[in-house]
Amino acid sequence: MQDFFTLLQCSVSMSLVTLVYAAILPLLSKRYAARWRYMVWLVIAAGWIFPFRPRIDLSFLPAQVTDMPVTPVQTIINAMPPMADTTGGIVNDPATIPLWRVLAAIWILGVVSVVLYHALRHGRFMKMVRRWSEPVTNLDSLGILDSLKSELEIKTQVKLSVCQSITSPMLVGFFHPAILLPPVKITGDELSLILKHELIHFKRHDLWYKALILAATALHWFNPAVYLMAKAAAVQCEISCDVLVLQGADFQQRKQYGETIIGVVRNGAKLRTALSTNFYGGKKGMKTRISSIMDTKRKKAGVAIFCMALVGIIMTGATLAAAADKEPANGNVAIAEEAAYVETPESRAKMYAGYEQYGLSYNKSTDQLFFNEELVRYFEDYYPVGDNEDGSYSGIDYFNENGTIYVHSVRDLSQATNNDPSGKLIGVESYSQAGFDARNIEDLKNPPQYSIDEAGQDGTDGKTIEETFSVYATYGLTYNKEKNCLIYDGKTVRSFVDVLSSQGATRSMFNEEGTIDVSAVRDYSDIDADGNGKLTGVKTHSQEEFDKLTKERANQLSDSDHEIGTINQ
Repeated sequence: MQDFFTLLQCSVSMSLVTLVYAAILPLLSKRYAARWRYMVWLVIAAGWIFPFRPRIDLSFLPAQVTDMPVTPVQTIINAMPPMADTTGGIVNDPATIPLWRVLAAIWILGVVSVVLYHALRHGRFMKMVRRWSEPVTNLDSLGILDSLKSELEIKTQVKLSVCQSITSPMLVGFFHPAILLPPVKITGDELSLILKHELIHFKRHDLWYKALILAATALHWFNPAVYLMAKAAAVQCEISCDVLVLQGADFQQRKQYGETIIGVVRNGAKLRTALSTNFYGGKKGMKTRISSIMDTKRKKAGVAIFCMALVGIIMTGATLAAAADKEPANGNVAIAEEAAYVETPESRAKMYAGYEQYGLSYNKSTDQLFFNEELVRYFEDYYPVGDNEDGSYSGIDYFNENGTIYVHSVRDLSQATNNDPSGKLIGVESYSQAGFDARNIEDLKNPPQYSIDEAGQDGTDGKTIEETFSVYATYGLTYNKEKNCLIYDGKTVRSFVDVLSSQGATRSMFNEEGTIDVSAVRDYSDIDADGNGKLTGVKTHSQEEFDKLTKERANQLSDSDHEIGTINQ
């Protein structure tokens, strides 16, 4: 899923880069050399194809969870064993197809369709060329070709043929190049200019660059901006080639070259393929091209705009990726005993530090776990909560689909206490394949969440929500059953958090329609009958204060000796 959304982010960011460059290109054309303008289009095309951008810490963006290519560590709450049927199989709920899978399937279908369309069209075109082409046997024409190859230092054999089904000269063939001429009368001077133009295309490997651009259009077939990029790049390709043909040419020679191009493309283009060069690029493209041919002003090298385009591609993609990393708040009202903290590579490094003595190490730069230098695919560290009659567990897990080894912690639960039910970490071991196969990885990766049933239970300890939140009524925080929300000082609560104990057990509730953020105040030096800090009050926070509170709590938890987890109360 992440790779698909990374592609969509790339499509959006590259659309911005493409549109901006296309908008300023007329101004750049007056000052910068055509070769560099064309190279910028090529690096933009590469940006469309390779969607991954480096993660950059942008100081002006809010704190966020870094989106890494592995499944983040998750707190597992009330992880019940999967139910089995009488035959020993696992009973699964009917699966629904996520929207992103549907969109991904449509995208794949589109990519395959575009690739097949161009492959079939190119194959049909080449078949036509083989059938209706005749090798040029005129010695003068072949002499011009050989002379130009020597001038351009081209040693590869390039065939020269006349094709009855084309209307403008073109270069075809990645491995067996051939220059095709239309069946029209071409003078010796015109032929020299035409052949030099196509040989320069060959020397610059422009057919391969066209394949690069075609790959970009195939991957982003749904985005109109990619077609704008492809068309503009094709025009700049021809213009930059014209410049090389006309190096050192005077006004009269430029005029003759322009008249030659107009003469051979007078009838437009009846048949073409995306994997060939062609003189004709549409009326607007031809107008731009002729203006460029007659432009004799000296142009600057475009190293600066090339570097700016490269930086723009990286920064635009990184900024959008960073903004997307900040996940939107969940719109559903839910109650759960969960760890309220924001994960970062730094906090994860602290969290995994306690396992290093047992061979488990964390690479902060790649967000990967290793066990005895082998890449971890799955790691878990769970411990039962209370008497575990309801199958409740707390702890952490980690999943990386590129890993090769399954690992779990070993704990001495005889040393568990009410304040720290995790016991003592005494080792880390790898699962046998059979041991891991016995686990239900999907349940572990997607832990069940608490839900409110018809009887009004909150799914934690059998209490109703009213009973759970009645302890806060003394301090003005009440639960509205009709609206299923918390009320404080006459206002609907958006975010509520109560860190029950100094060991990290947390109760929280969220309602996107709320307007204030509230937290409970506890004295952890005075333990109540449930083993929690004594409740002493409730206070409100600004959004900034509330975010800072949860972040500070995350740092406290990651610095603690036991694993971050959630304890059912």
